Amino acid sequence: MKTITKISENKKNSSRVSIFADEEFLLSCDKELIYKRGLVKGMKIDTDLLLEIAKEDTFIRARETALRSLERTMKTEEEIQKKLREKEFDEDTIARVLSLLKEYNLLDDARYAELYLKEKLRSRGQKKAKFELLHKGVDKEVLHQALESLKDSSLEEETCFKLAKKKYDQLCKREQDPFKLKSKLYTFLAGKGYEYELISTTLRKILTDSDEEY
Repeated sequence: MKTITKISENKKNSSRVSIFADEEFLLSCDKELIYKRGLVKGMKIDTDLLLEIAKEDTFIRARETALRSLERTMKTEEEIQKKLREKEFDEDTIARVLSLLKEYNLLDDARYAELYLKEKLRSRGQKKAKFELLHKGVDKEVLHQALESLKDSSLEEETCFKLAKKKYDQLCKREQDPFKLKSKLYTFLAGKGYEYELISTTLRKILTDSDEEY
């Protein structure tokens, strides 16, 4: 059993404090724990309490790391896990942080997938967007449900047409061979992640409309 002889604020980080026992440095922890645990000068502190404080301090640091990451941009559960593992937090702590974030609706892969698709389908095909979400760790079933919610949307078709028309107008300035023109358009749209059927429908419309202009 040790006796707390001093609690001082960290000069470089005002949210953290250093605890001294019997005139010797004992540990550093978040200031939040001083109030939660009622730690004061003269208080007796044993090994079990020290371990509890260290465990809670680790959780607070992991929680703050996750929150800072989410402040910049929305993240998937796997991305937050990866971030915390890079910081070498243990799995139990990571699980606690993820549970907290979900409880407060700060982490929701279903919502993330839906918003991501709505944004990205303005610049690429569903196939490419799906691959990106899977790479971010979104579960296949969650992704399927997000796609179902957008099933009746014409966003992908409209974007595919706009991108194809813009590319067509650019290519026409330097490519006169109809076959090469169509081939280049197909390659461009496939690279954007559009499916064969949508590409074919889009190209037929653009090429037909273009023929009618002459």
